[in-house]
Amino acid sequence: MKFLGVIALLSVLPAHAQHCAYDFRSVIVVRPHLSGDSMVIAGLRITLLDSNNLPVVHHGQPWNLFRRNVEPDRIRHRHGTFDRSDQFPFAQDNYILVVPNGFDTARMKVLVQDERDIGPLNERRDQWPMRFKQQVVALTNFDLYPLCGVFDEEVYPTMANRPSFHPIDITLHPR
Repeated sequence: MKFLGVIALLSVLPAHAQHCAYDFRSVIVVRPHLSGDSMVIAGLRITLLDSNNLPVVHHGQPWNLFRRNVEPDRIRHRHGTFDRSDQFPFAQDNYILVVPNGFDTARMKVLVQDERDIGPLNERRDQWPMRFKQQVVALTNFDLYPLCGVFDEEVYPTMANRPSFHPIDITLHPR
């Protein structure tokens, strides 16, 4: 009889051990663009700042640079570095930052900087012929979107007690 009890217990454990690929993770999505143009500007440096306007550090490690949703994420590991190309369809071509759940985003800000290279004779090396002013944008509690169960969705589902998904809209201004 005890044997059957152990077998029953062991058959239930794997069901409870399975977790979402993004357990306890959320994403912040930022959409920087020009006024009157919805195209996302590539090549920007976007940093998450804490309540003291310093780059966010989590357990002693930098946790602050956004990346384009279309670019691979460079992951540091004790055996070296590798590219992880996690992409979230609902985030489209915006900038993203995956963070642990529970970040107090209401006390945080996003710093957008244009640090793209300028070639010889001030010629632009990319498609944007202008440079943009630095901007700091305050976040709210609703700028953090949980990923578990929705990371591979085309459209982020509406959740109870919060507004519908929308990226943080940042209109950039020329220098």
